[in-house]
Amino acid sequence: MDNKKNKPAAMKYRFENFGGIISSQSPPFLAFVDRDYMRELGLSQSPQWDTADESVGLLSAPTEVHFAITNKCSVGCPHCYMGAGEKDPGQLDTDGIKRALDILAEMNVFHIALGGGEALERGDLFEIAEYARRKGLVPNLTVSGMGITPDIAQKMKIFGQVNVSLDGIGDMYGVFRGKNMFAIADQALDLLIDAGVPAGINCVVGRRNFDGTGELFEYAQKKKLNEIEFLRFKPAGRAGGSYEKERTTYEQNISLTPMLAKLSAKYEIAAKIDCSFVPMFCYHNPPRKLLESTATYGCEAGNVLWGMRSDGSVSGCSFLKSSGLSIFELGSDKNNFEKITSWMQRAPQPCRSCEYLDICKGGCHAVAEYVTGDPDRCDPECPFVVEHNNKGTGK
Repeated sequence: MDNKKNKPAAMKYRFENFGGIISSQSPPFLAFVDRDYMRELGLSQSPQWDTADESVGLLSAPTEVHFAITNKCSVGCPHCYMGAGEKDPGQLDTDGIKRALDILAEMNVFHIALGGGEALERGDLFEIAEYARRKGLVPNLTVSGMGITPDIAQKMKIFGQVNVSLDGIGDMYGVFRGKNMFAIADQALDLLIDAGVPAGINCVVGRRNFDGTGELFEYAQKKKLNEIEFLRFKPAGRAGGSYEKERTTYEQNISLTPMLAKLSAKYEIAAKIDCSFVPMFCYHNPPRKLLESTATYGCEAGNVLWGMRSDGSVSGCSFLKSSGLSIFELGSDKNNFEKITSWMQRAPQPCRSCEYLDICKGGCHAVAEYVTGDPDRCDPECPFVVEHNNKGTGK
């Protein structure tokens, strides 16, 4: 894709001060590119280039919004970060959801990650997904697997990707959930694959299921899944009550990245980590150019990413407290999340001296807020931070 002839027909783009962001559905990708690259694609001059600053900083809008379109869920997992169960007071109806999607489309957001609660417990899920497509948004979906039938699986072709929550194989499935729904999730994945839906796994990683990671890769290979995304156990929603018991240990955190790299190569399954695991990745001193070229960044709350609940309230990410405003009030004002997006300017030690500061951005601020009471503190589970805090203590 180095000249006009190679420009994907279905490519979507957005200008930024550094150049722009380009996205394609076939093949699926999203990339940050410089001004010269945008020009090579035949994209004309933008007013956003009327600046000497070509650094990648605050974007004009998020690239992805995690939209929990309902808080209703019949499963009631003890570790649910949304505290899902009952429907949110003020849950938007179909027209309200569409108005929210209109705003996101006008902002040139690329992806909308639909979830819940249990998104399938909304009867208008597919109407919402189809509307998102019409507005140029790529809808993705995360589900438990409940309620997926052959007919439902066929309808799920509307989504760019469908991931099923699966924290382990067999009995390991219920390690956090307190119930064994492995057979339901397993059948759901079979139905999605049979329907030709791009499918993967979302796995919450904690202390007790860490050693089952290898089995998960073996399972994914047999199912011909295309990815496993590993999500850190975070103290949000109901999970706050069990965080101290379930969080990954220091030893697990420093062994995570080498383990995932080895298993991904062995089973030829793409392994992704959420942004909260980036401090653990950086601990192994990866080349900065590698991280930049693969768009591997830590906390991008309020910038690359927004979180949104079913009532339209918006937060920097799904694990942080609400901004107090709704999508209908926020618009694309870059100062909406200034507290979190300006964190690097006041970063404390040891983050301030870390060579990965501008990439990691202090790790997970939701964890920092829960553990220390202050979201401005460094992520207390980062191995660098643990070692810094333990200096001179003999630990």
